[in-house]
Amino acid sequence: MANVHTFNDITLTESYNKLSYKTDINNHIIAVLDLALENTKSEVFNDKDFTFSKGLYWECVSTIYERHPIVKTDEEKESDRILEQQLYLNVINKLDKFFDETDEVLLETIDFTISNFIDNANYFERLAINPWYYSDKILFENNLLYSFTDNRDDYDHLLKNKKKESELTKYATIGVLGKGHRKGYAQSYIKDIFALRTLFLNLLDESNFDSTKPITITEIITRFRALGISKNDLSDSNIKYWIVKPLKDFIKIGSNKNGYFIIRNEEDLNESYKSHYKNFVGFYKTLEKHKRRSIQEFEDFDTNLNRHNDFLTNL
Repeated sequence: MANVHTFNDITLTESYNKLSYKTDINNHIIAVLDLALENTKSEVFNDKDFTFSKGLYWECVSTIYERHPIVKTDEEKESDRILEQQLYLNVINKLDKFFDETDEVLLETIDFTISNFIDNANYFERLAINPWYYSDKILFENNLLYSFTDNRDDYDHLLKNKKKESELTKYATIGVLGKGHRKGYAQSYIKDIFALRTLFLNLLDESNFDSTKPITITEIITRFRALGISKNDLSDSNIKYWIVKPLKDFIKIGSNKNGYFIIRNEEDLNESYKSHYKNFVGFYKTLEKHKRRSIQEFEDFDTNLNRHNDFLTNL
């Protein structure tokens, strides 16, 4: 097991102020699901009422394991087992008087943190987008152990009450916890991005935002705000890059210069293709101009300026 961090790097914070664990665990969950869902044809994700669940999260983690298997010898497996055991002891020692073997939430939090530490060590050089990079930041930058739940009642005795919001989004939340070297937990909510993606697709469908009637990003953001989702829960940038862009990448929605639209039929698909093709031609021409200027004005042509053609050749 190649360790990005060593056991000696582990410290636990005594303050829960100004921590980024909420964003990091959200990035981790999104990366796990998006990586597992890439190129999938599963009907589960086309369900009109699709929402995130903890069970789904672990199914997606298993899918990543299956697609990117880690093959190790018996000796390497034994070495990893010893390292994992040492890691548990290290974490318990760091918690010191705040370790309580009867606290089931704490035990789950330790398990989840260590599991992610091991996955990051295994995959940090194997995946272009490594979901465990984000979760390791929580341990080594926020200095927190951490966990999450899709059931609002699981951490009911720990989590703060949410402010009033739309019935459509009130339950589209995930509870997150952090545990440092102190009594109690850092506690918050994050939005269930996959439920909100589904909600957005339904909005496009029900309001007939097809290729003949696109919706702008400004109006999309306005509609999310009208549902009671504040900028603290989901910034304008989050809406664009966590909800709209992934749906474009998965070809669930299309776009043109006038905005975004649901892809229901061949006409919608063709409209989105034409728009992207026009952008592609524009980018290609610009890259060719860079190459020509390099050839004309500089004695030694930089072959890096032909990478766009090399890319197309190697497709």
